[in-house]
Amino acid sequence: MVLEGWLQLVRVLVVYAATRPEAAAAARKVANILQNQASHCRVLSLGEFDERHQGLGEDVVMVLGGDGTMLRVARRISSPDVRIFGVNFGRAGFLSTVEPPELEETCKRITTGDYYVEKVMRLSIYADGEFLADALNEAYVSSTKPGKIIEYRLLQREQLASDVADGVILATPVGSTAYAFSTGGPIVDERLESMVVAPMASMTNLRTMVLSIETPVTVAVVKGEAQVMVDGHTTRTLKEGKVTVEKSPRSLSFISFDERRLFSRRLRKRLYGRP
Repeated sequence: MVLEGWLQLVRVLVVYAATRPEAAAAARKVANILQNQASHCRVLSLGEFDERHQGLGEDVVMVLGGDGTMLRVARRISSPDVRIFGVNFGRAGFLSTVEPPELEETCKRITTGDYYVEKVMRLSIYADGEFLADALNEAYVSSTKPGKIIEYRLLQREQLASDVADGVILATPVGSTAYAFSTGGPIVDERLESMVVAPMASMTNLRTMVLSIETPVTVAVVKGEAQVMVDGHTTRTLKEGKVTVEKSPRSLSFISFDERRLFSRRLRKRLYGRP
């Protein structure tokens, strides 16, 4: 926990999903509360944030929306000194630590430093040696054409497997409760520096693996035109190329307001539908 009990001049950026009127209204409410508490507050819609994220100078980023909004904001944050948390205005809210009724109390705790910070590992994604993005959830390598398959090899220093499949998911521990989970993959504690490799509709019956991320992992596409999606965004197409994944040097700092770790929250939401 950071220093608590003292009113601090905190620079807060509020990013809201403009497609959700209730999130926009909450953003205005948050701005009024924080300004009354002598904090600097800037409010941007998600679209405005995409255009103006360069030179981010805030200490705390509050995201009002669902998991998709959180992922879009997180991919623009490169410094572990910037702390982020989500207020759930979506459906599942696996990446959120606050519910809307808790907003006023949350603002107070932000200005007094009464919260916990948990650093979460991300994965750096490269295609044919070119850096694409850092993934908070996952990278997905698949065919560019619906209904088509790719043939690939999985390597980590040496070849681990070869497969013919719709695609393959390369997920962080945080992402283990997202797309990879729908393939029957395990839920992984984010304190484990590992990666989940989950084949999609494998024709060789290749099973999900959990690999150490100490050594980079490469997916070498040997047949078929493939695309790489990072946290739901298509970033590159390649033909018979290589996608390499390694631990990112840019961790993400998540804020929570009780002692429960992000893992236990994700686990309860995934298994029981509640935080």
